[in-house]
Amino acid sequence: MRAVIIGAGIAGLAVAKGLRLLGWETEIYEQASELKPLGAGLSLSANALRALRTLGLYEAVVAEAQPIHRLDLLDDKGQVLQSTDFQRFSQNYGHLSMAVLHRGDLHKALLSELPRSIIRTEMECVDARQVGDNIALSFANGEIVESELVLACDGIHSAVRRALFPQSREHFARYACWRAIAPGFLQGMDPARLTESWGAGKRIGLAAIPGERVYWFACCGADQRDDPRLARADLAEVQAMFSGFHEPVPEVLDRTAEDSLIWTDILDLDPMPSFTRGRAVLLGDAAHAVTPDLGQGAGLAMEDAAVLAALFGRLPADRAIREYDKRRLSRAHRV
Repeated sequence: MRAVIIGAGIAGLAVAKGLRLLGWETEIYEQASELKPLGAGLSLSANALRALRTLGLYEAVVAEAQPIHRLDLLDDKGQVLQSTDFQRFSQNYGHLSMAVLHRGDLHKALLSELPRSIIRTEMECVDARQVGDNIALSFANGEIVESELVLACDGIHSAVRRALFPQSREHFARYACWRAIAPGFLQGMDPARLTESWGAGKRIGLAAIPGERVYWFACCGADQRDDPRLARADLAEVQAMFSGFHEPVPEVLDRTAEDSLIWTDILDLDPMPSFTRGRAVLLGDAAHAVTPDLGQGAGLAMEDAAVLAALFGRLPADRAIREYDKRRLSRAHRV
């Protein structure tokens, strides 16, 4: 069996690994000109780690990650509002229940499990249409690829989803987020503790990641997409916004390089009526983009990959696709 995968992100690489374990032929088409580490940090919750285990990727990914034993929600003065003990969950699950790593290290670990020859770069998918029982994919360079099975893993702005589900809508969650990596481990900081500190209309999270680095994210409310007040903010303005917060927040921001700052509006997708159209299947953010809470975007993408591969391993393709749609719609709508 052959599958064409659109997108070499988390969902695309994970499902390629799962299908190759079944002996399938896979081809991945990626719009970027090269595969290189991008982004900042990422948390992996128990569902993501369980899916990685199913796909045979757990050890490779965990080797790049910092295990998290406790999550503390704090106020802006550092007082604990709520605490979650992840070690207790880990004992119940038989594996880690929370870990944090650089998104680029996750991508590198997933890539290491696949031959580079199956990935074609500079292949931006711009359209998809059904041609008989097949799906025809059009690319920006004029090339057209036809396949009996297409797995769309091309993110929240998925060209495949927009073509086959023109009614789908992205939704602005009315807040924006800055992310960055600060070098150097902070004295007295517990590397197994993830903190999220809340102030009036804003919050900031800190987590140690391997390589003596600290990943941080900072969120605040926004009245509109591409709010110029936020989109043009530099590091000094972010520091001023969180200047009244407890240590080590100011120290982490002070250690951050200006050119490492990443700003994004936070978007999700309105619930979809289906994740499949014929032999085209949506996975990850292309299907059910969610706000970035506890890494559930990545977690659901890995679940999608594990579930779809498992279904293809025991059911005829058409039945597997129908069952995937039924299971993943229910799961995504709950999250």
